[in-house]
Amino acid sequence: MIGLDFPVRPEWIHDVHALWQPQQPVSDLVEAAVTGTMQEIGGEKSRRNSLTVILRYFVATEGGGQSRRTAARDVWVAYSRRYPAGAMAPAYLAHLIAQNEVAQQATGFIARRYVPGDGLASNELRHHIIARFGQRKVAINAANAFLRTLLYFGVLEDTAKRGHYRFHGPLAVSRDVFPLVIWAWWQRRLDPQIDLDGFAADPTLAFLQPEHLRSHWQAYQPALWVLEERIEGRRATLRHADAAGFERALLQLAEAAHKMSEL
Repeated sequence: MIGLDFPVRPEWIHDVHALWQPQQPVSDLVEAAVTGTMQEIGGEKSRRNSLTVILRYFVATEGGGQSRRTAARDVWVAYSRRYPAGAMAPAYLAHLIAQNEVAQQATGFIARRYVPGDGLASNELRHHIIARFGQRKVAINAANAFLRTLLYFGVLEDTAKRGHYRFHGPLAVSRDVFPLVIWAWWQRRLDPQIDLDGFAADPTLAFLQPEHLRSHWQAYQPALWVLEERIEGRRATLRHADAAGFERALLQLAEAAHKMSEL
């Protein structure tokens, strides 16, 4: 559950990726980001706090300590540089939820109890998280940070009453970033076969609109997966069952899309 200590905006993630360079000292990227993005946050310490979350989840690095550098290639950076922050937001959010246990619990809680337009009190979620994880400061902080993150992503809306939100609704997923949603979701499982009905019903994806999922799956067959209709249900079998192979395929897609845009 450690990792989602402070809220993030999709625009901040996108800005950090715009500042990214291959094999860049992480300290250099941090200094560039602190001065070049997150200007809505007044204090440098607070900017560094949210930046730590972004680096943890959305920037691949190599080495450690003072020698820590960005990777030579990064799938998140490749897509962020191809598509705007608004288009990338569903994939960013899917990844945050997939990688954080408190975010998963919070998403399931909200999805089971609320529909778009409903009001949500932060205390209700906090009580659920305490019941699940106990009175642990790290869990409570993660729940609070996740609520603010959902606000920044447009899933929740602020209200006049402090600590109260309105559930605005899930985010639309474009065909272009759909493979990244699958990548984010799949990394928790690492199974080459995906049950499509189970995927659509997964509560951790509740903040993504289900419309067009079938056509999105079809759009990347057979480049990324093979679809099958069976008696026991529909499934997709990945063309690349290992993480490195899947990531290479996604990078190739992003590069191909970039070349097409230049024609």
